[in-house]
Amino acid sequence: MKPMTRMLSCNALPVILLMTLLTVLLTACASTPSTLSERQIELQASSQRVLSTGLEVLVERGFVIRFADAELGRIDAVYASRPGYEVRLSTSTIPTGTRLALSGRQGGQAIEPYRFDPLLVEITSRLEDTQ
Repeated sequence: MKPMTRMLSCNALPVILLMTLLTVLLTACASTPSTLSERQIELQASSQRVLSTGLEVLVERGFVIRFADAELGRIDAVYASRPGYEVRLSTSTIPTGTRLALSGRQGGQAIEPYRFDPLLVEITSRLEDTQ
């Protein structure tokens, strides 16, 4: 009976190693999503006005709006000519006006906050022009 036990444990070793390897690989793929870095600016305008101006700028720049909710103060958009380029514009009311925040992902990776500067400049200048 001993030779059979030894043979069984030798055959089980590759299976155990394979299962361990698969577990490690699958665990590495299921990482937790990282928090997105935001680019923020405080504006002296209502949240509704900032949100609608932001919506206009995103659409004019070729973004497709996937979600927009004025009560939540949030717009989620994707860039039509760059698959996987997602942007979130959010607003929150503060005592001096509205805080505008932009964040996003490209190909699953967080977009560097400085890349939102052109959008922020455009939104800010339009808000200043209409005051």
